Amino acid sequence: MPITILEIKFQVEKPLTFQGYSGFASRGIIYELLRSVDVEYAEHLHSSPRLAPFSSTPILTLTPKGWSIVYERLPAPSICKIRFTLLEREITSRVFEALAGDAPIRLQGVEVLPLELSVEQVKYSQLLEGARPVRSFSVEFLTPTYFRFSPLIASRLFPFRLPPGGVDARRLRRARRFHPLPEPIMMMRSLLRLWRSYSDSHFNYPRYNRWITSMGVSLSGFPEGIKTVRLYEDEALRRFIVGFRGVVQYSLPEDLYRKRWARITDALLRFAEYSHVGGGRTAGLGMIRYIPKEN
Repeated sequence: MPITILEIKFQVEKPLTFQGYSGFASRGIIYELLRSVDVEYAEHLHSSPRLAPFSSTPILTLTPKGWSIVYERLPAPSICKIRFTLLEREITSRVFEALAGDAPIRLQGVEVLPLELSVEQVKYSQLLEGARPVRSFSVEFLTPTYFRFSPLIASRLFPFRLPPGGVDARRLRRARRFHPLPEPIMMMRSLLRLWRSYSDSHFNYPRYNRWITSMGVSLSGFPEGIKTVRLYEDEALRRFIVGFRGVVQYSLPEDLYRKRWARITDALLRFAEYSHVGGGRTAGLGMIRYIPKEN
């Protein structure tokens, strides 16, 4: 199943206000489309613990300077667009069924006027075949990004000691932490899990994972710094995420450099421009621009 990129352009006639970030409303659009054709499937997808088979962008609005991410307010009238990346046949067929059946598109409960729908498909094999053996690259984190882990998993990646005794292993497994830093091991492992879950083009996952966890990719700089922000999904319930934005530089150290793994890294990061990285991909978090440097 190739990666399917669905872009919907629409017009908004009334001004809208979002609770800090429009990506949560983007996610609502796709679930509403799915419920219009299969309520049971939509609810199952929403509650499933597995990696979600889609990502979305936040609402983007057309300004004199180009397309801009909407955070809190959307003036009217506005020309907007949203992009969904669909990774599985089941969700793809249902979304297109909903659109073919003229299901309305609602934003914050307000029906919008569809203007244009475009579809692109990218094969995983294309990403691998066109991959280059990069030695350094930058990633621009366009929307707030975070990685999520349990202390138990983190103790296997980083050299810190868990408290001796007194800590229930079950509590450690259930505990979750936001990690709002551009840590390369977590970034590449999250992409590896996503590729492994949905791709039909395979490579040696265990060996690549060992190379990544041996610091095959390293941080090399923050040329403009990064900014950490807090976004509330539900302010009344104090449900929020903490993520970072900014440009980060990475390199592949010479002493661990392998052309094969450098090409895989390039393919995974090109994939990330569609899939996004880290947590909250379905709400447009972790949206990136990959900037490989020429050898």
